[in-house]
Amino acid sequence: MKIVLIGPYNSGKSTTVQKICRGSAVSIDYGGTTVALDHCRTKIYGVEIFLFGTPGLQRFEIIRKILSKGADGILFVVDSVNVASFEEAKKLLNEVYDILPGVPIVLCANKQDIRGAKSPNEVAEVVLGKNKDKISVIGTSATTGEQIEHALGLIVLNAIKQYYDILIAVKKSNGELAEIAKNIQQPEEKVYSQLQFASWRRLIIADWDNLTFNLTIGVSNITDILEFGHKQF
Repeated sequence: MKIVLIGPYNSGKSTTVQKICRGSAVSIDYGGTTVALDHCRTKIYGVEIFLFGTPGLQRFEIIRKILSKGADGILFVVDSVNVASFEEAKKLLNEVYDILPGVPIVLCANKQDIRGAKSPNEVAEVVLGKNKDKISVIGTSATTGEQIEHALGLIVLNAIKQYYDILIAVKKSNGELAEIAKNIQQPEEKVYSQLQFASWRRLIIADWDNLTFNLTIGVSNITDILEFGHKQF
């Protein structure tokens, strides 16, 4: 799955990516400022994740658009100490709404380890406004690692919910395309397309020659959670 980190300049996106990937992320920067991307690959809940950190300066809008294409979820990182950056965060969030309408977002109220940091609720009140009840907010510290893994896990779970119907149909079938289509009550052509998307995101294991499909182990575990109705994380 593809998760993209977006947020104002100096909000802690690069540090967050490096913390998640234990310092192994590739960063293209100049003088410590990201000018292209931060990137690494990791796993959570057994699901393979491709992380892309984006530059925060306004002049890099085109790069953010390119890197955000096809994202399954957004970690939106805000500097909880720098109140002056909240207005910039609101502008970037509107940019996200335009580029990726409907894509799940988790707001990371970062730098909670620093004295004077605004609480996650205070950050949400200003940055999210009327959307504060629609987007999950987590207080994080990219420096110490506080709640970073929880934020990543949350956005991955919410991203996978977008594929819930097709994943459950695969789980309850014998793995054959016709049976999956029957379970989800959709034409095979449409189901085939959905399976392609799920396969590209490595949520299912596909045998395209025999048209058989199975969930990866990690996704199978996640659907167990979703099936029991725990759909708010």
